[in-house]
This record gives sequence, structure tokens and C-alpha cells, in this order.
Amino acid sequence: MPSGHAPTVRQRRIGSALRKARDRHSLTVATVARRFGRSQGWMSMVENGLQAIAPDELSDLLDLYGIEDGPLRESLLHLATHQPGTWVREREGRISAAALDLASLEEDAAEIRNFEPSIVPGLLQIPEYTRELIAVGPAKHNAKALVDFRLSRQRVLRRPDPPHYTPIIAEAVLYNQAGGDPAIRRAQIRRLAEAARSDHVDLRVLPSAASQYIWLASPFLLLSLRPPGRLTVSVVDQFAQSLFVEDEEKVAAHEETFELLLSAALSRTASQQLIDRVASQS
Repeated sequence: MPSGHAPTVRQRRIGSALRKARDRHSLTVATVARRFGRSQGWMSMVENGLQAIAPDELSDLLDLYGIEDGPLRESLLHLATHQPGTWVREREGRISAAALDLASLEEDAAEIRNFEPSIVPGLLQIPEYTRELIAVGPAKHNAKALVDFRLSRQRVLRRPDPPHYTPIIAEAVLYNQAGGDPAIRRAQIRRLAEAARSDHVDLRVLPSAASQYIWLASPFLLLSLRPPGRLTVSVVDQFAQSLFVEDEEKVAAHEETFELLLSAALSRTASQQLIDRVASQS
């Protein structure tokens, strides 16, 4: 459902890290609030991701918890400092809060890993392909806004410092046709062939001979945030909804699953050759 609220994944991720830091020191919320000169309610709101925290206040809290310079501190301060791009905020109220959250994380990602067993990954879809997918879903009344939003998300791969992108697709995706026009499939395969040649895109194909691996996971993304640190979020697609997984143990399990899928996929060169072959036959 469209929401007018700003994305909250950043706040939840900061809050989770602060709560864990407080627990490591065996401090209560009341004790930290008193030392920090803030109310207990404010501290609880921050830890639960319901209250934004200014970078300077976050820095002071990290000092209090003894979190010194390093990947974790840099990542948390980066999340507090860098807010979603204007193009994301402008779509509040027309695009779901989950989709805005996803776009915000993609903007901040140093690395994006993606498994798609049935369709072309959103960051690599052509407009016509996206339009055919949305046309059969419950949000088809908002098709233009959704297509435009997905195309806007793709700008992250065209910027001067793009994230390293590793999508894994099942081989069947190369043959599935969206809509009744074969030209759409041909154009989409050519787009995949083009993307596979980009230095920052490591497109892999899970061959049909390894289809037994498909049951391991539904479509999901792993977004490792800038600067490279310990902050990775998993986004799982279930019944056209996105579930954000931020618990470190669960994210680590998703990363293990991705590595298992990657080990079963064709090499980068073999994947490119297969895509090129399918493109030439289309």
C-alpha cells in the first residue's frame, strides 16, 4: 500500500546496532538515556527504528559504547548522514514504502547480489518487459508509475561508481516470454547480453541441469551498504511483497545460500556464451 512515510530501513539498522552495543555493556535504556541527556522514550524510539538520529548524536553514542573507527562505525554514520535521493522521496505516496526502502538501499549499496528463478531481475528489465509483468498483477492500475520507478532504480548501475552487481538467474528465464509479443523477449535477451559485458555486472546462469538448487530460495536480494562494512540487508520476495531481513544471523544464512547457488551456476564466461547463443537464436 502506498505510504507517505520515509523509508525506515536505515533507522532500523542503526537502532539494531545501538541496541546490541548497549546490551554488550549490560546497560539499561534508562541508564544510557540519563548519561546521554535524552529521555528514555527517545532512546527506545531510536533503538526500535522509529526515530531518526542526527549524525553528531550518533557519533556521541558510538563513543559512549566504545565503537571506534572502523567498518561498523563508518557504515552507521554513513546511514545517518546520507538520506534517500530526491527521485526516491518524490515518489512517496505513489510507490509502496517497501519499494522506496529498496531503492534507498540500492543507492547506498557497495554490492548487490540477486537470485531470480523465474523472471529477469528488476535492475536489468527493459520497459516493455516490466510493463507486461505489472499488467497481470494487482497494481496494474498504477502501471506507469511502477514502470517509471523501476527504470529509475536502474540508474544505480549507470552511475560513475556503480555497485558490484551479481545476479543469478535460472536458465528457464532466458526462454520465458512475458506477454504475447516475441519481440519483447528478443529485446530483453539482448539487454541481458549487453549487461553481462559490463565490468561491474557478474551475471550468472543457473543451468537447467542444476534445477534442483532452485528450491533453496525464493527470489531475494543481498545489499551490502557503503562504505564496505558489516551492514548487509536481505530482501526476500514473497507473494509480491518484500520482506526485509536485518538480523545478522539470518542474513548470514541467506549469504550462504547465495554462495551455494553461485557455486552451482555457470561461470561468468559460460553464462555470457549461453546468453549470446540464446540471443542469436531469438
